[in-house]
Amino acid sequence: MAPKSAVEERSTVFQLRLTAYENSVKFIKTEMAAHVKNHTTAATNNKKFGEKLGTIGRLESYDKLKEVFTSVSGAIEKVADARMELLGEGAECGGYKLLGRLEDTVQGVIKPSKALLADRSQKVKAVDKEVKGFDSLKSKASKAASNEIKKKLKEAAKKGLDPPTETPEHAAEVASAAVEMPESLLDARETLKNTEKLVDKSSFQYEERRIVDMQLFIEDFIRREIAWHAKAMEILSPLIAEVRKVDANGAIGSFNTRLERVNTTEKDELLNVAEQSKRASMGEGGGGAKEDAEMAAEASTAKEAADGAGGGGGEGEDNEDGL
Repeated sequence: MAPKSAVEERSTVFQLRLTAYENSVKFIKTEMAAHVKNHTTAATNNKKFGEKLGTIGRLESYDKLKEVFTSVSGAIEKVADARMELLGEGAECGGYKLLGRLEDTVQGVIKPSKALLADRSQKVKAVDKEVKGFDSLKSKASKAASNEIKKKLKEAAKKGLDPPTETPEHAAEVASAAVEMPESLLDARETLKNTEKLVDKSSFQYEERRIVDMQLFIEDFIRREIAWHAKAMEILSPLIAEVRKVDANGAIGSFNTRLERVNTTEKDELLNVAEQSKRASMGEGGGGAKEDAEMAAEASTAKEAADGAGGGGGEGEDNEDGL
């Protein structure tokens, strides 16, 4: 096998680098697609979590904590939206755009380079085919010339004549050299030469473009990852101060006020029961001083019972002051 020319060596290096780059891009695309899907799933789950926190906030009894839950709920949903926008897999989302950058390098760098090298390979095959055809013509001419001399040698020996001065080997060599190179072979070689020049030039352009494409992709990826984390910091950080403003003592006071309202309601209900009983008695007995005195006594007893339910420490006027 003849040694490769310098151009062939460079084409081989180009092919090896192209194959390695293509495999790298395929791997990155697969992993990036999974990464983007993870971001999308996480953003969706985060948004659902934010909505649930909002529901919990609506059920919270202490107003200050209710406000915090509402704020955190809205903030988490905003962070989820930012994450989706910067790294999600929707058509207008950042993850889709990152994958688009990888597809751009496939379409703009890898495929054209592969097509060019494939074209060169076809040109090499075309030259090889023409060379084989040319070699076949030379072989046929050489064989015919050699056989002609051999035939003359036999006839001379048979007839006792002087043998030809030319040997079969020399005749074959001369005949082979006399065969002109066909135009088809010349054209094929010229075409291959031009293609080799194009491949040689394109290999440097390819190297530059693949490096630039990968630089842009990596930088864009890093910026988007930083951006959504920064957005999360921007949205969530102010909430720390809001959370710290929630006062447990305030919650205790609110709870105590609620209990007092419950107690007051119970007292009112007992008084209402006594009043209803009084009215019922008046309706049955037709009135009178005696009945009035009895109803007054019942009302007084009901009031004392209400005072006792309210947690009053004493009796009479002291209990009334405690209401």
